[in-house]
Amino acid sequence: MELSIAAGQGTKSTWGTTGGVAAVFIWSMTAPIVASAVGVDPFLYVGLGDGVGALVFIAMWILRRQNPLPELTTVPVWLYLLGVIGIGGHNLTWVAALQQAPPLEATLIIYTWPLLVVILTTISLGQRFRWFHAVAGALGLSGIVALLLGKGLSVGGFHLMPGHFWAVISAVTWAVFSAMAARYPSSSSNFLGVIFGASALINGSVWLFVLGAPPAPDSSILIVALASIFFALAYAMWDFGMKQGNAQLIGVVSFLTPVLTAVYLVALGIAELTPYLVLSLLLVVSGIGVAKYGEKLRPAG
Repeated sequence: MELSIAAGQGTKSTWGTTGGVAAVFIWSMTAPIVASAVGVDPFLYVGLGDGVGALVFIAMWILRRQNPLPELTTVPVWLYLLGVIGIGGHNLTWVAALQQAPPLEATLIIYTWPLLVVILTTISLGQRFRWFHAVAGALGLSGIVALLLGKGLSVGGFHLMPGHFWAVISAVTWAVFSAMAARYPSSSSNFLGVIFGASALINGSVWLFVLGAPPAPDSSILIVALASIFFALAYAMWDFGMKQGNAQLIGVVSFLTPVLTAVYLVALGIAELTPYLVLSLLLVVSGIGVAKYGEKLRPAG
């Protein structure tokens, strides 16, 4: 499958690339938005967000006058379960991490998932582990160490928070799902519509029946509702961009997500950009870059 479409191919390619880049910018605002939506239970947040995502796909099916059922019935049940765990679980632990730890720290930990994807896909696809895989992993780990040092990791100077744990789970969950998806790829984005719907029902049911529907501030609910529309559209724009735009360019831009997140958080006064955080950002982003382009950096001959 061709991964990129020349920029001069026409309006369709330009719009596709624009859509993919826009999705990256929207996703980079996740941390400041979650941090602003104070008092919203993670199950309610994800249930509402994924519910909107499902509605977006339903709207697209209606507008296209498309019946996705024949295609969706060919997808094995275990793949649906994997998708619910991968996407729903990732989103749930992401929100929990951002609510229970400093948002910038949680974001940096979560964005080690591209490094984990490289390692896990290498294993799942039976490929050879290369030098740049090890370098990328070391850079990512160094970024986390730098982050901890910035919090005073010495004798009792640093105390892990629940959000740090959820951030690790979020990164691992998404990496495992991505690695399995690489081995058993879905043929169409319609698959995501079902995943969003199932995740919304599960998380919404837990919030309503298990937790007893804990209340949330009206202002926070409004923030979540409005943000969910844009996040759902971002998934659709990403899919459109990867299929109709310059996928390689979009992939490069996506490496900026944690950097953009840090800029937003600092600009909003939610985080302070200390030297340790700058170092951590540089190490994590460098690790992602090496993981992605290490093959091209190998010595000639």
